[in-house]
Amino acid sequence: MAKKGSQLLLWIIVISLLITVATGISVSLILGAGTPIMSESSAWLHLRITPTIEESPGSEGLMVDALDMPPLSTEVSAAILHAADDPEIEGLFVEIGSLGVGWAQADEMRAAMLAFSEVGKPCVAWAHTLTNREYFLATGCEEIHLAPAGLTLVNGLAMTQTYYAGTFERFGVSSNFAHVGDFKSAIEPYERSGPSEAASEATNAILDSLYSRIVAAIAEGRGLDDDAALALIDDPPITPKDALERGMIDALSFRDQVEDDVIDADLLEFSDYLRDLRMEWRNGGPTVAVIYAVGTIVSGSSNPGMFGGNYIGDRTLRKQLEQVREDEDVAAVVLRVNSPGGSGNASDAIWREVALTREVKPVVVSMSDYAASGGYYISMGADHIVAEPTTLTGSIGVFGGKLNLAGVYESLGVTLHTYQRGEYAQLLSSTSDWGEAERAKFQRFLGSFYDLFLERAAEGRQMSTEQVHAVAQGRVWTGTQALELGLIDSLGGLDDAVAIAVDKAGIEGEPSLLRIPERRGFIEQLLEEMSNPDAADVRALMPVGEAPRMWADLVALERVLSDGQVAALLPGRLDLR
Repeated sequence: MAKKGSQLLLWIIVISLLITVATGISVSLILGAGTPIMSESSAWLHLRITPTIEESPGSEGLMVDALDMPPLSTEVSAAILHAADDPEIEGLFVEIGSLGVGWAQADEMRAAMLAFSEVGKPCVAWAHTLTNREYFLATGCEEIHLAPAGLTLVNGLAMTQTYYAGTFERFGVSSNFAHVGDFKSAIEPYERSGPSEAASEATNAILDSLYSRIVAAIAEGRGLDDDAALALIDDPPITPKDALERGMIDALSFRDQVEDDVIDADLLEFSDYLRDLRMEWRNGGPTVAVIYAVGTIVSGSSNPGMFGGNYIGDRTLRKQLEQVREDEDVAAVVLRVNSPGGSGNASDAIWREVALTREVKPVVVSMSDYAASGGYYISMGADHIVAEPTTLTGSIGVFGGKLNLAGVYESLGVTLHTYQRGEYAQLLSSTSDWGEAERAKFQRFLGSFYDLFLERAAEGRQMSTEQVHAVAQGRVWTGTQALELGLIDSLGGLDDAVAIAVDKAGIEGEPSLLRIPERRGFIEQLLEEMSNPDAADVRALMPVGEAPRMWADLVALERVLSDGQVAALLPGRLDLR
């Protein structure tokens, strides 16, 4: 009855929206804008960096044309690179607000800004606040302006790991987990109150690599040596005047002063420029399909993310790969991965679909912020893997298990009595702990999957299983480290991955880009949500508003481990800031 009631409510919402749309058609016809006309004279491209810039197609506004939807981070990079060669674009003005993307996506946009400057065109950044990631992005421009009352706080990196053992103890929950890999610390957040020595070693190595990348970027962008860049971080200037005197910025200016005194030219809004480009990208030559795989990997259908978190459903992604594989107009495929992993079984099913597609046409992987554990699993069967220096990848290892909730029931006054036939009948029971024999049995299962993981990786990377094992065991690497270890093929962004796919497919001229999933309006997504049974139960559990992060993490873990599945997943939530 509850499900029928919720569906009825959703249908009422849809009908109300349709009525609203119908009554507003005349207004839309009057106010709707046509295709913007490019300026006949040269202009500066005006880009606003806001939290609405995301990784992949997701929740969109009501009655918004797909051509007018907020830009993806990869579209921002591609448009900047296009503008570098566009004779009608004289310069780039980047207004930097709060970033809603991770380090690798920021790295990709920054690289595009550097490429723009390298052709001899000016790039000017302005912001009222520059914290770590925003300043990292701003150093892609040769000139940085800060609002007179602005704030710079570039104070280094911190990575926070959440541990739940104390919470479980308080509520009477006991954890039963096993893992394979000395560095597979994914179970530690559920069994410990702090990291093991191996986990600390791996985390510190990641931070060292990322920190080196950020220091080098600041030094490069500001014309400093590494020691001077380090000094700016270790003793960060926090007032606008200090930031100016120490060379972090070039001027203290209001935005209108930058427009009038520095640029002094017509501004072409990025949204208008991107609209024209989107039409070009749709109507090029042979097609390169770009499939976005963003979120935790699970069995079933993908969650579009309108009412919950992002999930990569193996059934959805396999269907997308099958469609582009059978589409004769698609010459090559780029799989854009931003995933901390998830279900091992679902990852293996996706790996198979990638392998089948590779037999027919080139498949190139572009790694974003994360492509680790299961995210690496689905990538390693491609012809070529591209990652950013700041991508977190690898984590070739597995874990699995269950949470015993008997204590929770007891605290509620519920008494449980179980009748059993078969020695391992309660292996996956949520109301009992493992005995030694049960733990050994499950550990054997995990070991078998880890061996399969090594075999898949060895085949894809043309290495021996021993070589893969030496850099596996659940250890997480940055893109820079992964390149040195042979886990990826090159550094770069989506644009680089598309260029490699074009070359492998023998495409001449500019390809047409097909982004999957295609951008959809609100009503289309609402209808899809109603027909997605795999996501409904998870969404029903999610709190409204700012969901407590622990609750969201545990819901994701429960879905990944359902029915005793192996988890190929990063340890909890790596909060890097």
